[in-house]
Amino acid sequence: MVQLISPVLPLLAGLLALLFIMRRSQLKGWVGEMAIRLACRTLDNTIYHCIHNVTLPTANGGTTQIDHLIVSRFGILVVETKNYRGAIYASQYDRNWTQVLGRCKHQFQNPLRQNYGHTMELTNTLGLPREAMKPIVIFIGSARIKTQNKLPDNVLTHGLLTYVKSHQEPVLAEDDVARALRIIREKRLAPGYKTHRTHVRNVRISHARRHR
Repeated sequence: MVQLISPVLPLLAGLLALLFIMRRSQLKGWVGEMAIRLACRTLDNTIYHCIHNVTLPTANGGTTQIDHLIVSRFGILVVETKNYRGAIYASQYDRNWTQVLGRCKHQFQNPLRQNYGHTMELTNTLGLPREAMKPIVIFIGSARIKTQNKLPDNVLTHGLLTYVKSHQEPVLAEDDVARALRIIREKRLAPGYKTHRTHVRNVRISHARRHR
């Protein structure tokens, strides 16, 4: 009996540890997203309209997923959140950025390029000028950005509200704001597991097509 059980225990312990790490990572991501949502709730809702977790269909039959939108006469802020820790080695025009945690390195898509795709899809969907879109990338973990050349001002590790409020020149009429909100609410896919699963599948298909 002991001989049968003993080999299973390390495997079980490993699986439990992996589950704990995954759950912990998911929890941190959820806490970070909630922090952004709570920050948005402090904005004047007669001026700023915040919409979270927006998945929209694209012209090529795929989907684009936007973490947060902040819509006002001062423009449409397209917010991409990244929950990372460790050192992030980044350059504005690189295809990928690198996360370093101890001896481990992990590459991920340059979020500026990623958010540019979101912004262009949203521009086409809403029929608004590109200048009305204000992309933002914010790291909500404990990441430290390492770069030889200064990144654009829209890459943040803190100060989201300060950045939002720094845009004070109206670029949209009230009718444009109302129309944009209506289109987003009409065209967005219902938030939930099914939509998320569909989006993940679309991303994999798109990735496979690019690498044929």
